[in-house]
Amino acid sequence: MGISPIDNQALALILQVLHLLYDCCMKRLIRGMLFSLFAMTSWIVLPAHAIEDAKAYYNRGTNSYEKGDDEAAIKDLSAALVLEPKSPDAYFNRGLSYRRQHRIEEAISDFSKAIELYSEQPRYYFERCNARIVKNDFEGAIADCSKTIRLSPAEAEPYLLRGVAFLLNDNLDQALEDSLRALHIAPDYRDAQRLLLETLHKKEIAYQKMISTTPLKPVVVEPKGIGMLGDTSTSS
Repeated sequence: MGISPIDNQALALILQVLHLLYDCCMKRLIRGMLFSLFAMTSWIVLPAHAIEDAKAYYNRGTNSYEKGDDEAAIKDLSAALVLEPKSPDAYFNRGLSYRRQHRIEEAISDFSKAIELYSEQPRYYFERCNARIVKNDFEGAIADCSKTIRLSPAEAEPYLLRGVAFLLNDNLDQALEDSLRALHIAPDYRDAQRLLLETLHKKEIAYQKMISTTPLKPVVVEPKGIGMLGDTSTSS
């Protein structure tokens, strides 16, 4: 049975529509792939509309974090990073949301990426120090807080946080020193006062334990001889 002329016209129209759809989809796919490639390459300048979109996602994500909506914050900040992957603040803010969700590994990864992109911001190191304390990485936390102090020596909080890391790492002398440094900068700093008292309490416990487990040795006192009458000197 042959195909009528009307059927041939309909078939031709269908084929033309399919060709246009295919062509359109392929162009969109290629544009998307190229855009993703450009976004991942530092020397490519993103289109103005992409930069504006990245800012919009960043601002909305930051607002969501401040409102306590970490899921929305992570979603929008991730979208911002797809469009502008060289934004240290977007990584940092997303790291804050990860940490508040107790996703510590992801938080540390984002803080590290922020530091990689901009290494002179003390708060990046401070928050990574905080996250590392939660992970019981006290040596890493101490290194991060030390870097924070070098970048921002007039702030009391880094001394406090480093003192906490020292205390948890059983370095009581350094914990005591950092608590005193924090109080020197901010005498009414309650957290530093608590750190000082806790450190002194632990040092007292350690001292009591030491003297209770150390056997006492008898003290031998050598008697002194008595000189002859009329002789005011004494002999040993």
